[in-house]
Amino acid sequence: MTVEKLDKSRVKLVFDVTADEFEKALDKAFVTENAKVTIKGFRKGHAPRSVFEKNYGVEALFESALNVVLESKFQEAIKDENAKNFLGRPEAGLEEKLERGKDFKVSLTWDVYPEVELPEYKGVEVKAKNLKVTAKEVDEAIKAITKKDAVKETKAEQVIAKGDYATFDFVGTVDGVEFPGGKAENYELQIGSGQFIPGFEDQMIGLKAGETKDLNVTFPENYNEASLAGKAAVFKVTVHDVKVEKFPRLTAEYIAGLKIEGVTTAEELKANKKAELEAKKETEEKDRQLNDIIEKILDNAKVDMPKTLIDEKVNQLKGQYEQQAKMYNIPFETFLGFMGTNLKDFNENMEKQGARQALFQVVAQKIIEVEKLAPSQEALEAKAEEEAKLHNSTKEKMLKANVARYYSDLAYKALVDLLVANAKEI
Repeated sequence: MTVEKLDKSRVKLVFDVTADEFEKALDKAFVTENAKVTIKGFRKGHAPRSVFEKNYGVEALFESALNVVLESKFQEAIKDENAKNFLGRPEAGLEEKLERGKDFKVSLTWDVYPEVELPEYKGVEVKAKNLKVTAKEVDEAIKAITKKDAVKETKAEQVIAKGDYATFDFVGTVDGVEFPGGKAENYELQIGSGQFIPGFEDQMIGLKAGETKDLNVTFPENYNEASLAGKAAVFKVTVHDVKVEKFPRLTAEYIAGLKIEGVTTAEELKANKKAELEAKKETEEKDRQLNDIIEKILDNAKVDMPKTLIDEKVNQLKGQYEQQAKMYNIPFETFLGFMGTNLKDFNENMEKQGARQALFQVVAQKIIEVEKLAPSQEALEAKAEEEAKLHNSTKEKMLKANVARYYSDLAYKALVDLLVANAKEI
Protein backbone atom coordinates (compact mmCIF):
# COMPACT_ATOMS: atom_id res chain seq x y z
CA MET A 1 0.00 0.00 0.00
CA THR A 2 1.28 3.45 -0.93
CA VAL A 3 -0.15 6.74 0.37
CA GLU A 4 -0.44 9.90 -1.73
CA LYS A 5 -1.48 13.21 -0.14
CA LEU A 6 -3.94 15.24 -2.20
CA ASP A 7 -5.34 18.74 -1.70
CA LYS A 8 -8.47 19.52 0.38
CA SER A 9 -7.16 17.20 3.12
CA ARG A 10 -7.52 14.03 1.06
CA VAL A 11 -5.29 10.98 0.78
CA LYS A 12 -5.20 8.27 -1.86
CA LEU A 13 -4.23 4.76 -0.80
CA VAL A 14 -3.08 2.62 -3.73
CA PHE A 15 -3.04 -1.19 -3.39
CA ASP A 16 -1.50 -3.91 -5.53
CA VAL A 17 -3.88 -6.71 -6.51
CA THR A 18 -2.28 -9.93 -7.76
CA ALA A 19 -3.80 -12.09 -10.48
CA ASP A 20 -4.18 -14.90 -7.91
CA GLU A 21 -5.95 -12.56 -5.49
CA PHE A 22 -8.41 -11.57 -8.19
CA GLU A 23 -9.06 -15.22 -9.11
CA LYS A 24 -10.09 -15.90 -5.51
CA ALA A 25 -12.35 -12.84 -5.66
CA LEU A 26 -13.89 -14.22 -8.87
CA ASP A 27 -14.67 -17.46 -7.02
CA LYS A 28 -16.56 -15.52 -4.35
CA ALA A 29 -18.25 -13.36 -6.97
CA PHE A 30 -19.49 -16.45 -8.81
CA VAL A 31 -21.28 -17.73 -5.70
CA THR A 32 -22.98 -14.36 -5.27
CA GLU A 33 -23.93 -13.75 -8.91
CA ASN A 34 -24.94 -17.34 -9.68
CA ALA A 35 -27.50 -17.17 -6.88
CA LYS A 36 -29.24 -14.33 -8.71
CA VAL A 37 -29.85 -16.08 -12.04
CA THR A 38 -31.76 -19.05 -13.41
CA ILE A 39 -30.20 -20.98 -16.27
CA LYS A 40 -32.28 -23.44 -18.24
CA GLY A 41 -31.81 -26.99 -16.99
CA PHE A 42 -30.57 -25.99 -13.55
CA ARG A 43 -32.17 -24.86 -10.31
CA LYS A 44 -31.57 -21.21 -9.45
CA GLY A 45 -28.04 -20.80 -8.17
CA HIS A 46 -26.97 -24.36 -9.04
CA ALA A 47 -25.53 -23.97 -12.53
CA PRO A 48 -21.83 -24.95 -12.82
CA ARG A 49 -19.42 -22.09 -13.31
CA SER A 50 -18.53 -23.24 -16.82
CA VAL A 51 -22.21 -23.00 -17.80
CA PHE A 52 -22.58 -19.59 -16.12
CA GLU A 53 -19.56 -18.21 -17.97
CA LYS A 54 -20.75 -19.70 -21.27
CA ASN A 55 -24.07 -17.87 -20.88
CA TYR A 56 -22.86 -14.58 -19.43
CA GLY A 57 -19.10 -14.47 -19.88
CA VAL A 58 -16.54 -14.23 -17.11
CA GLU A 59 -16.74 -10.43 -17.39
CA ALA A 60 -20.15 -10.62 -15.72
CA LEU A 61 -18.29 -11.45 -12.51
CA PHE A 62 -15.76 -8.62 -12.70
CA GLU A 63 -17.77 -5.92 -10.91
CA SER A 64 -18.72 -8.20 -8.05
CA ALA A 65 -15.16 -9.54 -7.79
CA LEU A 66 -13.77 -6.01 -7.77
CA ASN A 67 -16.09 -5.18 -4.88
CA VAL A 68 -14.70 -8.19 -2.99
CA VAL A 69 -11.18 -6.90 -3.58
CA LEU A 70 -12.07 -3.35 -2.54
CA GLU A 71 -13.74 -4.53 0.65
CA SER A 72 -10.60 -6.49 1.50
CA LYS A 73 -8.43 -3.40 0.90
CA PHE A 74 -10.84 -1.28 2.93
CA GLN A 75 -10.45 -3.63 5.91
CA GLU A 76 -6.68 -3.50 5.47
CA ALA A 77 -6.72 0.32 5.39
CA ILE A 78 -8.80 0.86 8.54
CA LYS A 79 -6.40 -1.28 10.56
CA ASP A 80 -3.63 1.20 9.81
CA GLU A 81 -2.71 3.63 12.61
CA ASN A 82 -3.54 6.60 10.35
CA ALA A 83 -7.12 5.41 9.92
CA LYS A 84 -8.19 7.40 13.00
CA ASN A 85 -8.01 10.50 10.81
CA PHE A 86 -10.19 9.09 8.02
CA LEU A 87 -13.57 10.80 7.53
CA GLY A 88 -16.62 9.00 6.17
CA ARG A 89 -16.48 6.38 3.44
CA PRO A 90 -13.74 6.34 0.79
CA GLU A 91 -14.05 6.83 -2.94
CA ALA A 92 -12.93 3.67 -4.74
CA GLY A 93 -11.03 3.64 -8.01
CA LEU A 94 -9.41 1.31 -10.53
CA GLU A 95 -5.92 2.56 -11.28
CA GLU A 96 -5.18 0.23 -14.21
CA LYS A 97 -7.13 -1.66 -16.84
CA LEU A 98 -8.63 -4.80 -15.36
CA GLU A 99 -7.57 -7.97 -17.19
CA ARG A 100 -7.93 -11.50 -15.95
CA GLY A 101 -4.61 -13.16 -15.24
CA LYS A 102 -2.74 -9.87 -14.74
CA ASP A 103 -1.80 -7.90 -11.65
CA PHE A 104 -3.42 -4.47 -11.30
CA LYS A 105 -3.89 -1.62 -8.81
CA VAL A 106 -6.94 -0.21 -7.01
CA SER A 107 -7.25 2.88 -4.85
CA LEU A 108 -9.29 4.21 -1.96
CA THR A 109 -9.45 7.99 -1.55
CA TRP A 110 -10.46 9.40 1.83
CA ASP A 111 -11.04 12.82 3.30
CA VAL A 112 -8.89 13.07 6.42
CA TYR A 113 -9.06 15.29 9.47
CA PRO A 114 -7.11 18.41 8.46
CA GLU A 115 -3.92 19.84 9.83
CA VAL A 116 -4.44 23.27 11.40
CA GLU A 117 -1.96 26.14 11.40
CA LEU A 118 -3.19 28.39 14.19
CA PRO A 119 -2.78 32.18 14.07
CA GLU A 120 -2.06 34.16 17.24
CA TYR A 121 -5.15 33.59 19.34
CA LYS A 122 -4.02 35.33 22.51
CA GLY A 123 -4.02 39.10 22.66
CA VAL A 124 -6.56 39.48 19.86
CA GLU A 125 -7.66 43.12 19.71
CA VAL A 126 -11.34 43.81 20.29
CA LYS A 127 -13.39 46.95 20.72
CA ALA A 128 -13.90 47.79 24.41
CA LYS A 129 -17.27 47.03 25.96
CA ASN A 130 -19.88 49.78 25.85
CA LEU A 131 -21.97 49.30 28.99
CA LYS A 132 -23.52 52.77 29.11
CA VAL A 133 -27.28 52.78 29.65
CA THR A 134 -29.07 55.99 28.64
CA ALA A 135 -32.09 57.58 30.31
CA LYS A 136 -34.02 56.96 27.07
CA GLU A 137 -33.28 53.23 27.27
CA VAL A 138 -34.49 53.15 30.88
CA ASP A 139 -37.66 55.00 29.89
CA GLU A 140 -38.28 52.53 27.05
CA ALA A 141 -37.84 49.60 29.45
CA ILE A 142 -40.38 51.07 31.87
CA LYS A 143 -42.70 51.82 28.97
CA ALA A 144 -42.54 48.14 27.98
CA ILE A 145 -43.66 47.19 31.51
CA THR A 146 -46.57 49.62 31.58
CA LYS A 147 -47.71 48.93 28.00
CA LYS A 148 -50.12 46.22 29.14
CA ASP A 149 -52.02 48.88 31.10
CA ALA A 150 -51.87 51.56 28.39
CA VAL A 151 -55.07 52.84 26.79
CA LYS A 152 -55.72 54.39 23.38
CA GLU A 153 -57.34 57.81 23.32
CA THR A 154 -58.62 59.81 20.37
CA LYS A 155 -55.99 62.33 19.34
CA ALA A 156 -57.10 65.95 19.61
CA GLU A 157 -55.43 66.89 16.36
CA GLN A 158 -56.35 64.10 13.98
CA VAL A 159 -52.98 64.15 12.19
CA ILE A 160 -50.90 60.97 12.03
CA ALA A 161 -47.46 61.01 13.67
CA LYS A 162 -45.02 58.16 14.16
CA GLY A 163 -46.24 55.93 17.01
CA ASP A 164 -49.91 56.87 16.58
CA TYR A 165 -52.63 54.30 15.92
CA ALA A 166 -54.49 54.96 12.67
CA THR A 167 -57.75 53.34 11.57
CA PHE A 168 -58.11 53.36 7.78
CA ASP A 169 -59.36 51.62 4.64
CA PHE A 170 -56.97 50.57 1.91
CA VAL A 171 -57.13 49.06 -1.56
CA GLY A 172 -53.96 47.87 -3.28
CA THR A 173 -53.48 47.56 -7.04
CA VAL A 174 -50.70 46.43 -9.36
CA ASP A 175 -50.93 47.84 -12.88
CA GLY A 176 -54.39 49.09 -11.95
CA VAL A 177 -55.67 45.63 -10.95
CA GLU A 178 -56.60 44.71 -7.36
CA PHE A 179 -54.81 41.66 -5.96
CA PRO A 180 -55.91 39.12 -3.31
CA GLY A 181 -55.24 40.24 0.26
CA GLY A 182 -54.65 43.85 -0.76
CA LYS A 183 -57.88 45.29 0.58
CA ALA A 184 -59.28 45.99 4.07
CA GLU A 185 -61.68 48.30 5.88
CA ASN A 186 -61.27 49.91 9.32
CA TYR A 187 -57.80 48.44 9.68
CA GLU A 188 -55.91 49.60 12.78
CA LEU A 189 -52.13 49.97 12.58
CA GLN A 190 -49.49 51.58 14.77
CA ILE A 191 -47.57 53.79 12.38
CA GLY A 192 -43.87 53.01 12.51
CA SER A 193 -44.33 49.43 13.72
CA GLY A 194 -42.97 48.10 10.41
CA GLN A 195 -45.84 45.68 9.81
CA PHE A 196 -46.50 46.87 6.26
CA ILE A 197 -44.09 46.82 3.31
CA PRO A 198 -41.32 49.47 3.27
CA GLY A 199 -42.52 53.00 2.49
CA PHE A 200 -46.20 52.40 3.31
CA GLU A 201 -46.20 53.64 6.90
CA ASP A 202 -43.78 56.50 6.28
CA GLN A 203 -46.13 57.95 3.64
CA MET A 204 -49.04 57.90 6.09
CA ILE A 205 -47.32 60.31 8.47
CA GLY A 206 -49.00 63.71 8.21
CA LEU A 207 -52.32 62.40 6.86
CA LYS A 208 -55.48 63.65 8.58
CA ALA A 209 -58.69 61.86 9.50
CA GLY A 210 -61.02 61.96 6.49
CA GLU A 211 -58.14 62.34 4.02
CA THR A 212 -57.54 59.97 1.09
CA LYS A 213 -54.16 59.48 -0.53
CA ASP A 214 -52.46 57.13 -3.01
CA LEU A 215 -49.31 55.54 -1.56
CA ASN A 216 -46.72 54.36 -4.11
CA VAL A 217 -44.68 51.40 -2.88
CA THR A 218 -42.68 48.46 -4.22
CA PHE A 219 -42.94 44.92 -2.87
CA PRO A 220 -39.59 43.46 -1.71
CA GLU A 221 -37.82 41.10 -4.12
CA ASN A 222 -38.07 38.31 -1.53
CA TYR A 223 -41.77 38.89 -0.75
CA ASN A 224 -43.45 35.64 0.25
CA GLU A 225 -46.12 35.99 -2.46
CA ALA A 226 -44.06 35.36 -5.57
CA SER A 227 -46.57 37.00 -7.94
CA LEU A 228 -46.08 40.33 -6.12
CA ALA A 229 -42.34 40.16 -5.42
CA GLY A 230 -40.53 43.20 -6.82
CA LYS A 231 -43.75 44.70 -8.23
CA ALA A 232 -44.67 48.41 -7.97
CA ALA A 233 -48.07 48.91 -6.31
CA VAL A 234 -50.46 51.71 -5.41
CA PHE A 235 -52.48 51.67 -2.19
CA LYS A 236 -55.43 54.03 -1.96
CA VAL A 237 -55.73 54.88 1.74
CA THR A 238 -58.63 56.62 3.50
CA VAL A 239 -57.99 57.62 7.13
CA HIS A 240 -60.92 57.45 9.58
CA ASP A 241 -59.44 57.99 13.04
CA VAL A 242 -56.15 58.70 14.82
CA LYS A 243 -55.43 57.62 18.39
CA VAL A 244 -52.53 57.98 20.79
CA GLU A 245 -51.38 55.55 23.44
CA LYS A 246 -51.55 56.82 27.03
CA PHE A 247 -49.45 55.06 29.64
CA PRO A 248 -50.26 54.93 33.38
CA ARG A 249 -48.55 57.33 35.77
CA LEU A 250 -45.91 55.81 38.03
CA THR A 251 -47.77 56.34 41.28
CA ALA A 252 -46.81 54.49 44.46
CA GLU A 253 -49.99 52.44 44.12
CA TYR A 254 -49.24 51.44 40.53
CA ILE A 255 -45.60 50.54 41.31
CA ALA A 256 -46.71 48.42 44.27
CA GLY A 257 -48.94 46.49 41.86
CA LEU A 258 -45.94 45.57 39.74
CA LYS A 259 -44.63 43.47 42.66
CA ILE A 260 -40.95 43.98 41.93
CA GLU A 261 -38.89 43.08 44.98
CA GLY A 262 -37.30 46.12 46.64
CA VAL A 263 -39.08 48.59 44.35
CA THR A 264 -41.64 51.00 45.82
CA THR A 265 -40.92 54.32 44.09
CA ALA A 266 -40.42 55.60 40.55
CA GLU A 267 -36.74 56.22 41.24
CA GLU A 268 -36.25 52.70 42.54
CA LEU A 269 -38.03 51.36 39.47
CA LYS A 270 -35.69 53.30 37.20
CA ALA A 271 -32.67 52.05 39.15
CA ASN A 272 -33.95 48.49 38.90
CA LYS A 273 -34.45 48.70 35.13
CA LYS A 274 -31.06 50.37 34.68
CA ALA A 275 -29.34 47.53 36.57
CA GLU A 276 -31.15 44.96 34.39
CA LEU A 277 -30.13 46.75 31.20
CA GLU A 278 -26.51 46.99 32.38
CA ALA A 279 -26.45 43.24 33.08
CA LYS A 280 -27.98 42.57 29.67
CA LYS A 281 -25.42 44.80 27.95
CA GLU A 282 -22.60 43.07 29.83
CA THR A 283 -23.74 39.73 28.38
CA GLU A 284 -24.30 41.16 24.90
CA GLU A 285 -20.95 42.92 24.84
CA LYS A 286 -19.11 39.82 26.05
CA ASP A 287 -20.83 37.83 23.29
CA ARG A 288 -19.92 40.52 20.76
CA GLN A 289 -16.28 40.48 21.84
CA LEU A 290 -16.15 36.69 21.72
CA ASN A 291 -17.68 36.66 18.25
CA ASP A 292 -15.14 39.25 17.05
CA ILE A 293 -12.27 37.23 18.53
CA ILE A 294 -13.45 34.02 16.91
CA GLU A 295 -13.99 35.68 13.52
CA LYS A 296 -10.47 37.12 13.54
CA ILE A 297 -8.97 33.76 14.49
CA LEU A 298 -10.93 31.93 11.78
CA ASP A 299 -10.02 34.55 9.16
CA ASN A 300 -6.32 34.00 9.86
CA ALA A 301 -6.24 30.24 10.48
CA LYS A 302 -4.72 28.11 7.72
CA VAL A 303 -6.76 24.96 7.20
CA ASP A 304 -7.24 22.86 4.09
CA MET A 305 -10.86 21.97 4.91
CA PRO A 306 -12.15 18.55 3.73
CA LYS A 307 -15.54 18.50 2.02
CA THR A 308 -16.79 15.75 4.34
CA LEU A 309 -16.71 17.99 7.43
CA ILE A 310 -18.35 20.89 5.61
CA ASP A 311 -21.11 18.69 4.17
CA GLU A 312 -21.78 17.26 7.62
CA LYS A 313 -22.39 20.74 9.06
CA VAL A 314 -24.44 21.86 6.05
CA ASN A 315 -26.69 18.81 6.33
CA GLN A 316 -27.15 19.39 10.07
CA LEU A 317 -28.21 22.99 9.48
CA LYS A 318 -30.58 22.10 6.64
CA GLY A 319 -32.06 19.29 8.71
CA GLN A 320 -32.96 21.70 11.51
CA TYR A 321 -34.97 23.92 9.17
CA GLU A 322 -36.56 20.96 7.39
CA GLN A 323 -37.68 19.62 10.77
CA GLN A 324 -39.29 22.96 11.61
CA ALA A 325 -41.23 22.89 8.34
CA LYS A 326 -42.46 19.38 9.17
CA MET A 327 -43.57 20.53 12.62
CA TYR A 328 -45.73 23.21 11.00
CA ASN A 329 -46.84 20.69 8.35
CA ILE A 330 -46.11 23.02 5.44
CA PRO A 331 -44.03 22.52 2.26
CA PHE A 332 -40.41 23.41 2.78
CA GLU A 333 -40.29 26.09 0.06
CA THR A 334 -43.40 27.72 1.57
CA PHE A 335 -41.65 27.72 4.94
CA LEU A 336 -38.65 29.43 3.34
CA GLY A 337 -41.00 32.06 1.92
CA PHE A 338 -42.19 32.88 5.43
CA MET A 339 -38.52 33.35 6.34
CA GLY A 340 -38.15 35.84 3.50
CA THR A 341 -35.91 33.67 1.35
CA ASN A 342 -36.01 31.07 -1.44
CA LEU A 343 -34.43 27.66 -1.95
CA LYS A 344 -31.46 28.93 -3.99
CA ASP A 345 -30.51 31.65 -1.48
CA PHE A 346 -31.19 29.30 1.43
CA ASN A 347 -28.83 26.64 0.06
CA GLU A 348 -26.10 29.22 -0.60
CA ASN A 349 -26.46 30.57 2.93
CA MET A 350 -26.33 27.08 4.44
CA GLU A 351 -23.14 26.33 2.49
CA LYS A 352 -21.48 29.46 3.89
CA GLN A 353 -22.67 28.82 7.44
CA GLY A 354 -21.73 25.15 7.28
CA ALA A 355 -18.23 25.93 6.01
CA ARG A 356 -17.72 28.48 8.78
CA GLN A 357 -19.00 26.16 11.50
CA ALA A 358 -16.81 23.30 10.25
CA LEU A 359 -13.79 25.60 10.27
CA PHE A 360 -14.58 26.68 13.82
CA GLN A 361 -14.86 23.05 14.89
CA VAL A 362 -11.36 22.11 13.75
CA VAL A 363 -9.73 25.35 14.91
CA ALA A 364 -11.38 25.16 18.32
CA GLN A 365 -10.34 21.55 18.72
CA LYS A 366 -6.75 22.44 17.86
CA ILE A 367 -6.62 25.22 20.48
CA ILE A 368 -8.17 22.90 23.05
CA GLU A 369 -5.47 20.35 22.22
CA VAL A 370 -2.59 22.86 22.34
CA GLU A 371 -3.77 24.50 25.55
CA LYS A 372 -4.73 21.18 27.16
CA LEU A 373 -8.27 22.41 27.86
CA ALA A 374 -9.92 18.99 27.67
CA PRO A 375 -11.97 18.41 30.85
CA SER A 376 -10.65 15.96 33.42
CA GLN A 377 -12.57 12.87 34.51
CA GLU A 378 -13.23 14.64 37.82
CA ALA A 379 -14.79 17.62 36.01
CA LEU A 380 -16.99 15.32 33.92
CA GLU A 381 -18.17 13.48 37.02
CA ALA A 382 -18.88 16.74 38.84
CA LYS A 383 -21.04 17.89 35.92
CA ALA A 384 -22.87 14.56 35.91
CA GLU A 385 -23.47 14.76 39.65
CA GLU A 386 -24.81 18.31 39.31
CA GLU A 387 -27.34 17.27 36.66
CA ALA A 388 -28.21 14.04 38.48
CA LYS A 389 -29.61 16.11 41.36
CA LEU A 390 -31.79 18.08 38.95
CA HIS A 391 -33.13 14.98 37.20
CA ASN A 392 -33.47 12.71 40.23
CA SER A 393 -30.97 10.29 38.72
CA THR A 394 -27.51 8.96 39.53
CA LYS A 395 -24.13 10.34 38.55
CA GLU A 396 -23.27 7.12 36.75
CA LYS A 397 -26.42 7.13 34.60
CA MET A 398 -26.07 10.81 33.67
CA LEU A 399 -22.39 10.37 32.81
CA LYS A 400 -23.06 7.35 30.60
CA ALA A 401 -25.86 9.10 28.72
CA ASN A 402 -24.28 12.55 28.38
CA VAL A 403 -20.48 12.22 28.50
CA ALA A 404 -20.01 13.59 24.96
CA ARG A 405 -22.11 16.67 25.72
CA TYR A 406 -20.36 17.25 29.04
CA TYR A 407 -16.99 17.03 27.32
CA SER A 408 -18.03 19.46 24.59
CA ASP A 409 -19.65 21.96 26.98
CA LEU A 410 -16.77 22.04 29.44
CA ALA A 411 -14.08 22.22 26.75
CA TYR A 412 -15.93 25.02 24.95
CA LYS A 413 -16.35 27.00 28.19
CA ALA A 414 -12.63 26.65 28.91
CA LEU A 415 -11.87 27.81 25.36
CA VAL A 416 -14.16 30.85 25.68
CA ASP A 417 -12.64 31.81 29.04
CA LEU A 418 -9.14 31.54 27.57
CA LEU A 419 -9.90 33.68 24.51
CA VAL A 420 -11.80 36.40 26.37
CA ALA A 421 -9.34 36.59 29.28
CA ASN A 422 -6.42 37.04 26.89
CA ALA A 423 -8.10 39.50 24.51
CA LYS A 424 -6.83 43.08 24.30
CA GLU A 425 -9.48 45.82 24.49
CA ILE A 426 -8.86 48.89 22.34
